[in-house]
Amino acid sequence: MFRIKRRRTLIRLITFGSAAFIVAVGLAVTGLWMSYKLKMDIEYSYQRSLSDLADQMKNLEMDLQKAQYAGTTTQLAVLSGKIRSEALAAKTDLSQISITDVNFDKTQKFIAQLADYANSLSRSITEQNKLTDKDREMLSMLLSTSHKLSEELDNLVSDVQYGKLTLYKSNYAIGNLAETKTKPASSIELGFQNIEENMSGVPAMIYDGPFSDNVLKKVPEFTKGKPAVSRKDAKNVAASFLNLSPNALKDDGETGGNLPTYNFKTSTKNIYVSKNGGMVVRVIDSRQPKESKLSNEQAVNKANQFVSDKKLGNFKVTYNLTDNNICVVNFAFLQDNVICYPDLIKVGIALDNGEILSYDATGFIMNHKNRTFPAISVSKERAQSMLNPSLKVSSVSLALIPRDGVKEVLCYEFKCKGKADNKVSGDVIDYFNVTNGIEEQILILKQTPGGVLAM
Repeated sequence: MFRIKRRRTLIRLITFGSAAFIVAVGLAVTGLWMSYKLKMDIEYSYQRSLSDLADQMKNLEMDLQKAQYAGTTTQLAVLSGKIRSEALAAKTDLSQISITDVNFDKTQKFIAQLADYANSLSRSITEQNKLTDKDREMLSMLLSTSHKLSEELDNLVSDVQYGKLTLYKSNYAIGNLAETKTKPASSIELGFQNIEENMSGVPAMIYDGPFSDNVLKKVPEFTKGKPAVSRKDAKNVAASFLNLSPNALKDDGETGGNLPTYNFKTSTKNIYVSKNGGMVVRVIDSRQPKESKLSNEQAVNKANQFVSDKKLGNFKVTYNLTDNNICVVNFAFLQDNVICYPDLIKVGIALDNGEILSYDATGFIMNHKNRTFPAISVSKERAQSMLNPSLKVSSVSLALIPRDGVKEVLCYEFKCKGKADNKVSGDVIDYFNVTNGIEEQILILKQTPGGVLAM
């Protein structure tokens, strides 16, 4: 009997011990998981802040370079406001990365000086109505340091993205690169500012046209007032465009929104025809070329011939981009020798055989209309005299560009060469309003393997 009780007691002890062990292991695993999750949450937060900081520094670098080239106080005042806003946002992003073994002191000091100087510059422009030589020297120094810091941040972001290091355990110090011995022109108390305010300067591929971000924000101009077409009529339009029989096309639903379409498809192609006016909006071919046999020049010629054969109107080739053995050629509508950048058409050419792989007339359909251009009140010579002295004009044209998303402004488009120092691009496009001489926009062109970035 004693042995039986003893055995039962032993079994209970083993059972309770096992249960306690399982609970302990469970708690340990749960604790480890919670600890791991906490570390991952911190890591993702740091990564997001680092990425935002890198983006802000790119914006700062581009706006500092634009400020060097600006020829009017109006544009300088706009850029000064952007620089200060971006510097404050960068300061906020940097404060979110609380890593004890990374020295951010000099970086924080430099970013604070950027914001201070932007505010001082804005005040100086208001009081003196010009940019002094001392101001230009300061801008050059700030640009050089910003470029170095931006490069280092890009390298750090790349290392994190590819798993070479984690920010949670990082010993990577970026602060040393931002050292500057120049004091700001004035001391201003910096406050915190919402990083979502006044975000600007995001690069856009120039083959899309530097002014293409507004195309989906309004009612289509070209199809406005045009009669509705039936699906059958739309299919005939699509078949004619693709040089196919209507029987070769299958119905593929509809698209709503502010540019509604009837959709059709073949085994590799999708084509979209507007319900109003029966205009081909887009064509997409899923075929992926495996090699490049044609040059970009040959691709541009084929795209030009396609636009001509379709009798789409008077268009001018502006830019092109090559990627994955496809050359996308950008066309802008030409009216009275004015390049109308809002009226865009894009044609994608396969570089293996010259086939048309894509067509996009969204910009043209959204923006094209009968226009009467304003009278030119400012001469080309007068506008050119307002260019920054460091810019050398390569060419000048009349161009229509959008402003504030919906308005259009007729400008002189000065394509220029600037200083190619600080490892940044020296290609600049400067736009001056033909009616009042206001410097409307500055674009800095950056060469990439596939095309050109307009910043």
